Amino acid sequence: MKYIIVIFGIYAQCILAENNAYQQFQEYMSINGGRILTISINQNQNGNRFHLNGTLYYFGDHYYTYDDQNQRITYDYAEITTINKITKQVIYDYNIVNEPNILDILTGQKSMMEIGEIIFEKNGFRIPFEISSLDISGILWTTPDTGEPKKIKIKYLEDTEIQLSIISSELFRDKNIAKINTAEYEIINLRE
Repeated sequence: MKYIIVIFGIYAQCILAENNAYQQFQEYMSINGGRILTISINQNQNGNRFHLNGTLYYFGDHYYTYDDQNQRITYDYAEITTINKITKQVIYDYNIVNEPNILDILTGQKSMMEIGEIIFEKNGFRIPFEISSLDISGILWTTPDTGEPKKIKIKYLEDTEIQLSIISSELFRDKNIAKINTAEYEIINLRE
């Protein structure tokens, strides 16, 4: 009888953890002070493959920066600033309302997402999701207990797939993003 109670307790914990896996992920991402994620992005579009390594500086739901060797993109609620390091341009634009991108999903924004049946696998939770209004589907993998994201796979437009792997994660506290000297860069303001 004692073993049955222990087994039932473990099973109940797994069921509760599965139901809370996405919430754990959101809590992991929204810690005070923010997070720094080192990420690897692989994209396959129309048979063409692209690979980038970069860093995501996450400050909150509506404020984060993605930086790699070619560009730096900052989302600040309604505005996007893109610094193209190759063409030496700074582009200011408005964020398109209700159009999510892979970073919105990674940062835990759920506004238009429908979460599917969460599955506990050998290495963590597998959280399927859809954004049916945009014909996007995907899977988010997280670490049990912490909710730390490990990988995201997104499919859209029949022929496009993006896989984002999180290489490392740390707290942002007391760190700074390296400045880019844009004094000689062309400024393009699309907000006008």
